[in-house]
Parts: sequence; structure tokens; C-alpha cells
Amino acid sequence: MKILVADDTDVNRQILQMQLCKDGHSVVLVADGKQAVNQFEKEQPDLILMDLMMPEMDGKEATSLIKQQSHSRFVPVIFLTAMTDERGLAECLAAGGDDILTKPYSRTILRAKLSAWGRVQELHARVTAQKQELEEYRDRSLHEIDVANEIRTKILATPCMERMGINYHVAPAAVLGGDLVLAGTTPTGLLHVFLGDFTGHGLSSAIGALPLADVFYRMTERGHALQDILREINRKLNRTLPVGLFCAASAIEINPVRCRISVWNGGLPPILMVNPNVGVRMQWASQHPPLGVQHDREFNSDLEQHDIQAGDRIMLYTDGVIEARSPSGELFGEARVHDCVKQGQATGRAFKELVAALVAFGGGNVQEDDITVVDVPCDRVTENAAVQIQAPSTKPSRALPWHIEVRLGPDAMRTEDPLPDLMQLVSLLPGHARHRERFFTVLTELIS
Repeated sequence: MKILVADDTDVNRQILQMQLCKDGHSVVLVADGKQAVNQFEKEQPDLILMDLMMPEMDGKEATSLIKQQSHSRFVPVIFLTAMTDERGLAECLAAGGDDILTKPYSRTILRAKLSAWGRVQELHARVTAQKQELEEYRDRSLHEIDVANEIRTKILATPCMERMGINYHVAPAAVLGGDLVLAGTTPTGLLHVFLGDFTGHGLSSAIGALPLADVFYRMTERGHALQDILREINRKLNRTLPVGLFCAASAIEINPVRCRISVWNGGLPPILMVNPNVGVRMQWASQHPPLGVQHDREFNSDLEQHDIQAGDRIMLYTDGVIEARSPSGELFGEARVHDCVKQGQATGRAFKELVAALVAFGGGNVQEDDITVVDVPCDRVTENAAVQIQAPSTKPSRALPWHIEVRLGPDAMRTEDPLPDLMQLVSLLPGHARHRERFFTVLTELIS
């Protein structure tokens, strides 16, 4: 151990040097506090024996400066003093000293103190190294989480949200949240909206969203019914997710031509149908277990249906909304959700009222669960569908003559819907993209 000895008495320095060298330590000698400060930076000692009363700069001032220079490095300072006054000794420790050795020195006590502080230094060095490892691990983990979050965001991106006027608010409790909002349109203009809430939050919940989103987007694009999509999602989650991880979900399908909505709720708060004239005119409570819990033979994908009226909006939200807590521990509750909807129903600001109320209610409190709210304006969906039907093609292309013959046996017709595969086949034909909706309608009628 390298020891810095600061004492203005030459005899004391020589005695300490002799004792320390016999015990195998290397010694640096200085005669006052100012020299001690200078030599500390140069020699980088492991421990300091500091006389209390010295010219130029006393031991307390020198110790204070040395402690400032040492930063995170731990260098014990043992004061050398003949003082026995308790108040004076307490001031030495308050100035940054770690221990006191009274004069005349006992070699046995000195050796014991050096041994003890050596063990403390080893422990401090080990803790410091572990702290650095943990910080490096934390930095790597945060970087990986940021990358995973960016990938997840791109995979879950829903371009039709803005086009359909869908509003949504997602406030994750962690960097990676377990809530997800998906939306897509079928070839015939049906709108599918899915709100999911995986068990807990964090990396495991976020990963579960990826296969779910793949099934939803792929099957919606190919024209599958919402019932079939939900069944396939449940089948995939039940097969791949570990025990204890599942997805509470609510989903809607809006038919803009027939002005009807079909809903499914498995484990989330009620889906609300809000009208500016009457407020909440319809709500659908959960009728099913969450996705991924049941085997395929037990799963029920039946949808509840209802007519849409002018001005209707559909609001979906996760249980993080009603379970949000104020700083005093009070729950937000469903009653507040309905109050917010009532306040904003006439002006179409129910969504904004609810989000603002949630933010104010939380008051900066630590969020325990992901919070997600989705607002779907039915009028905007029907208007958008009408525009798509009436809009002329901006890129007319001449279709080449073609002929396709597909034979489907009774078993194939009974076991699964052939329509998506037929539509996929038609979509590969050049020049027929603008007729996709007509093909879908004709094939639907032929099969049904």
C-alpha cells in the first residue's frame, strides 16, 4: 500500500516511515498540508496519515481539498493528533477524515487500522467496479430497448389512421408498452380496428405484439372477416405465448355501406358508442376471455352488431384508463370516463376531454399500467369509403386478356374461406387493381 504521511515534525515522520516500511508499505513524506495536497495528485496514494496541526495549511483544510480532488476514488484519511477533546475530534471527522490515530502511536493499533482500511478499500473498489458494470449493462439495455421500440413502432404503424380520422392516445408505463392499436381496411372498404393490452408491460409484452400485428394486417389486406382474424390471432398466441402471457382485446368492424358495426370484446372495459345528441347510446362489455387463453375449439369469435347513426363515434380504451391513480391513490374509474364523454359529446371533443382529464388526474404520479384511448368517427369512415368508390382511377392501364379456372371441392369450401386466396390470385394480374372491389363483390356473391 502506498501511504502519504503529512507531519510537520521530522521525528514523527521518520518514526512512521520506519514502522510502515517494516510492514511492507511504500511511504511518501511531506511536511505540511499544502505539500500533502500537491503530492496527492502526483503520487496517487492509497491512504493518508494527516497531522492535524501544521504550518502553511492545517490537516482539516488539506483533507477537505484532497477529498474534492479524489472524486469517486476512495482514499482514507487518518488524522494524527494528540488531541483528546471529543468536540475537536468530531470536527476532524466532519472535515472529511475517516479515522483518528492518537499520539504517541501504537504500532499494533496503527497496523490494525491500516489492515481494516485496506479491507474497506478493497470492498469499495469491488463495489465501484460492479457499479460500472451495471451502468454499462443499463446503457446497453436502454440502447437495445430503443432499437426494439423503433422496430416495433415501424411494424405496428397504421397508415390509414390519419385518413380515417382515427384519434388515439398511447401512454406506456415503460419504454416498451404492452398496448397496441391497429387499423386497416379490406378490399371492399370494411374498417377493422383492434385494441390490445398484453399482460404487464415491457419487453415480453412488446414482443407478443409483433406476431399479432402480422396476422391482423395480412388477413385484413386479403379481405378476411374480423371473426376469422380474431380466431387466427387467438390460435397463434395460444400456440406461441408462454403461460401467463395473453392479450386482452377489443375489436370493431365498420361496414360503411350498410352503416353497421360489429364488435368483439375480450377482457377490456366496455366499448362505447357515443352520439352528440344522446351521449353514450350503446356500450359493449367484455363477453370473452382474452386472446391466447383458450384453445381454438373453445374460442368464440362471434360478433355483436348494431346500426350506425349520423354523428356516432366509437371509443375503445384499456383498463389502464380506469385503473389510473391520482397522487392520493384514488382510481380514475369508469364514472369519470362517462363524465368526460358527456362533457365533450356535443362538440365531438369527448376524446380530448378524456385524455386531458387523465393527464390532470395523474398529476405526475408514477404510472402503473399502459394507458390507451382510441376514438373512431363513424361519419369519417363512411365518407372516406364513398370517396374511394366514386374516385376515378388516376392511372388507367389496359388489362390483357386472361382466363383463370379454379376448382374447389366440398371439403375445401367447408373448412376454410377461399375468398382471400382467390383475391390474392386476382391481385397478381396486371391492370386489374382498380377493379379489386368489384372482383371482391362478385366472388363474395358466388361463394355465398
